[in-house]
This record gives sequence, structure tokens and C-alpha cells, in this order.
Amino acid sequence: MDALRRLQSNTAGLLAQVDESLARWGAPEQHPVWPLLRRTGALPGDAVAGLAGWSPEPWRQQAAALRGHVEAVEAVGDDLARLPSWEGRAGDAFAAARQRIGGDTVSWAARLRADAAYHEELADALTAGRASVARELARVAGSAEAVALVTDVDALAVGGELMFGPVPTVRAQAAATIAAALLAGVDTLLTELDELSARGPLVVETRVVAADIPSTATTLRVEL
Repeated sequence: MDALRRLQSNTAGLLAQVDESLARWGAPEQHPVWPLLRRTGALPGDAVAGLAGWSPEPWRQQAAALRGHVEAVEAVGDDLARLPSWEGRAGDAFAAARQRIGGDTVSWAARLRADAAYHEELADALTAGRASVARELARVAGSAEAVALVTDVDALAVGGELMFGPVPTVRAQAAATIAAALLAGVDTLLTELDELSARGPLVVETRVVAADIPSTATTLRVEL
């Protein structure tokens, strides 16, 4: 169990309080939590729980599998290049097919290599995003806002000063502040993943130069 999963499990009560307060009391007008709620489409408790259960490992496993396919494709190309040539029409046809397939193996390997790198990028972005949200969750768990929500204390430090007022007002402010801090990290991660998904793998174009491979075999003769 990694840091985010442990923190999410240990702060489930606080996150439930944040979600309940937002659903019941809303948030102050013009609070930065509103656009974050619209963009992420989730309350912070649900968003953090979903992120905690979202592992980058399947992407890393897929990248490893794709790199294995690269080795297999390149081995086919190497084996093909070592085959001897021969003379005649059949030899010419073979040479043309070898050149075409050799070019295909280079293109396939480049595509597979790009796909593997792309899956690693996705995994790295998710890993970094989860770590960022975990750090923010650890911070807000010990904040004055968390104390106000969990203990129902009707005094909250805002801008260095104590804010007093009815419990609903204080709870709404506290929940909105915690929610904005957590959803900002989730929103940043989702934006980065969306951009990676829209871009897709970056394939480096490889120019295949045909080589005139001299024959290492004698003319094929068949006795009729």
C-alpha cells in the first residue's frame, strides 16, 4: 500500500465530512473550489478515493510487454538480413520482398518503441500526480480547517485571523478550502493525462536505406 492509499484510508472520515459539508452547505460565492468541482466532476472524497485506486502499474506492465515485442521484431529483421541471396527471377523477387519486409520491421519496431515510451509517460504522470495529491492530503489533514470540520469548533484561522460565526458558515469555508487544495492536484493530473492522450505516442521517423546485399550462394540449379 503506497502513501496515497494509506492517507486516504486514514483520512476517510475527514474526506466524508468535506463531501457532506459541500453537499449540504455549499461553498462561499466566488470560492476557487467551484470551477474545480465543475472541471473534475467529483467531490474531493470521491476524487481522492478514485485516484488512490488508480495504479500506474498496468501501464508499466504494458510498456514492458511492448519492449519485448520490439526485441522480437528486430530479431526477425536481423535474421532476414542474414539470409543469403541468389540469382535469377526468384532471387530478384526474394531481394525485393526482403527489402520490403526489412523496412516494415524497422517501422514496426519504431512504433512499438514509441508506444512503450508513451505508456511509461502515462505511468510517470500518474505516479507524480498521486504523490502530489498525497502530500496535499497529508498537509490538509493537520490543518485548522480539518480541526474545524472534525470537532465542530466554530472558530477558524483565515488570513492569520480567527473567524467566528455559525457552525455551518465555518464548516462551509473549511470544507471549501480543503476541497480546493485537493481538487487542484486532481485537476492538474487529469489535464496532463488528457494532453498526453490527445497527443499520443511520438514516433521518430526512421529512413530505411536499401542496401545491395551481395549473394553468398551460387546460382540455384535444378535438374529436370
